Amino acid sequence: MPSTREFNAVLASRFARWLRVLEYSADTNRGYLCSIASLCQFLNDIPVTDVTHLDIRDFLASIAQRGIKQATISRAMCALRCFFDFLNMGGLINWSPPRFVRLQRLRRAVPRVLTEKQVRLLLSGARDLHERTMIEVLYGTGARVGEIRSMRVEDVDFEARRIRVLGKCGYRYVLFPRAISGYLRRYIGKRKTGYLFVARSLSRRVHLMRVPNGAWRSHLYKYDPATKRSHRIRWYVPKREGLTYDQALRRLKQDIPDTILDLSIGKKPLACVTVRWVVMRVGLKVGIRVNPQLLRHTFATHLLDHGADIRMIQKMLGHVSVSTTQRYTHVSMKQVQKVLDKCHPRNL
Repeated sequence: MPSTREFNAVLASRFARWLRVLEYSADTNRGYLCSIASLCQFLNDIPVTDVTHLDIRDFLASIAQRGIKQATISRAMCALRCFFDFLNMGGLINWSPPRFVRLQRLRRAVPRVLTEKQVRLLLSGARDLHERTMIEVLYGTGARVGEIRSMRVEDVDFEARRIRVLGKCGYRYVLFPRAISGYLRRYIGKRKTGYLFVARSLSRRVHLMRVPNGAWRSHLYKYDPATKRSHRIRWYVPKREGLTYDQALRRLKQDIPDTILDLSIGKKPLACVTVRWVVMRVGLKVGIRVNPQLLRHTFATHLLDHGADIRMIQKMLGHVSVSTTQRYTHVSMKQVQKVLDKCHPRNL
């Protein structure tokens, strides 16, 4: 007879498989499973099939006590509702406890945006072509971080000035201005295939460690293009060989596969955190707090400032609903001021 924790873990693993069937994005799946794992840890020896709405409230209250933002709590509630709907659909429970818990309505904060002068200052702070091209593409296309890392050289169409990207709802095209074409051509160079933005160094360094018994050990990471993951390879030299540090290091370098040292340029996509770090580092250099999402907000707001239609901005941002795009109408006061100056009788 499995224990309660094992029972909860089995249901969580089945829920993970169900999320893959629903074809949610990888980030959504990861966030949902993290919330369910936190719930199972909070419940301890209580089966998830015996949970009531009071247990859900206690769990959310424990999260709130950690100082977590309201938006994060709302996302956790979405995960709980999806999980218990899954259990209800499977016949394990007769009702969904999270559906009987109501949170305070989430207040949509007005997104902060950069001025056009700040954007020019940010672009001037890039130290090389890699940083300049990445920031130009982020601001020029309004693409998400995940779309930036999925861009491939063969999907860049210079004639139509568009790039095919993998977004939250599948593949779509993002357009880019003429000013970006020159940076893209120089950055791509002679490459014909592979990911557009590439790492300029190995993602992981080789470390050699001495075991207390006198042996040497290390671990390497080999990237597998088929699974798009890095697999850990363990390396070990026993004490009886009596190697010094320099001898062990030479042996380690000889045993490293060529695929680790000479990874083809553009074969491995950048991590999302790498894209964010590039933008934040350039911003710190010029004294501006900035991240890729802020550049996406700035892209939409500047288009609205210069007279773009909200439906066109929705298409460029890849939003399914125009209500998501309408948040930028609260930001663009410059456009409102133009209408006031043009149409109000006191200004005529």
